[in-house]
Amino acid sequence: MRPSLLIRGQWGLGDNIFARPIVRACAEKYDVWLETPWPELFEDLPIRFVAARRDLRTQMRNVARQSPARWSTPPNGIREIRLGYGNAELARGSIVAALERQVAAIGVPLSAPCWDLPDMGAPLVLADRPIALVRPVTVRSEWRNEARNPRPEYVAAIARELTATHHVVVVADLQDGREWLEGVLPPHHQAFLRGELVVRELLALVGAADVVVGGVGWIVPAAIALGRRAFVIHGGHGGHNARHVITDPRMNLSRIGFATPRELCKCTDKLHQCDKSIPDLAAQWAAFCSRVGLNSLTPAPSAA
Repeated sequence: MRPSLLIRGQWGLGDNIFARPIVRACAEKYDVWLETPWPELFEDLPIRFVAARRDLRTQMRNVARQSPARWSTPPNGIREIRLGYGNAELARGSIVAALERQVAAIGVPLSAPCWDLPDMGAPLVLADRPIALVRPVTVRSEWRNEARNPRPEYVAAIARELTATHHVVVVADLQDGREWLEGVLPPHHQAFLRGELVVRELLALVGAADVVVGGVGWIVPAAIALGRRAFVIHGGHGGHNARHVITDPRMNLSRIGFATPRELCKCTDKLHQCDKSIPDLAAQWAAFCSRVGLNSLTPAPSAA
């Protein structure tokens, strides 16, 4: 009989995608109970799910959507680990490396990790042109990190160009006083701005997209896991969000591009006034389109 393990996972959507190979590896050695607000991301794995409460708006809405039968109560006294990372962990390396060290401490190696997702079904959006999914720049009151955000006009510039070749869909979860736009709403053909898409629908849309555009966030692991093209525009806060921190050498990054400021700020202060200027955004966009074979009108309009 295998020993039991309670994994107290993180609550971010992207962090849960990052954690899939970690949880899968644990399930090979342990009977796993996973505390997560996103059970949809793990339902193909032989594990049980544990509900919890936290004052996080989007996550608790997803918890509330689940059937009571989705959740289990772990046995008392079983082994427990908490996945996570902070300044100390990221000073040593990447997000994945931090998680890998945590499970190595309980005898779980991460050999040949695979970042993927279960089948999320067909997308709700149908269009006669390729889909471009765009994440606008937003600020959340519950976890403010303006330093990480790219300059909104950069996202808008790429979205504006894509409207000529793609069906541009903007997705967000805005709510007065809880999450709001920073800068302008990018040009688009269709928008879901109030959290209308549940997580399956959101990830199905990513899976159907020809390209995903936005700042650092859940779109990065989602695009990697679903094998989609993504153009990720850096802002600042590089101590936690530089490419080497948010990716892993074992990931397939062949379809991922990063637009990087001339000097990516290495700070770890979420409210730092980082210099986010990317004077060669057009050239970085054109190089990405050429490398991944994206049909776009290049170069991108100036966003200076």
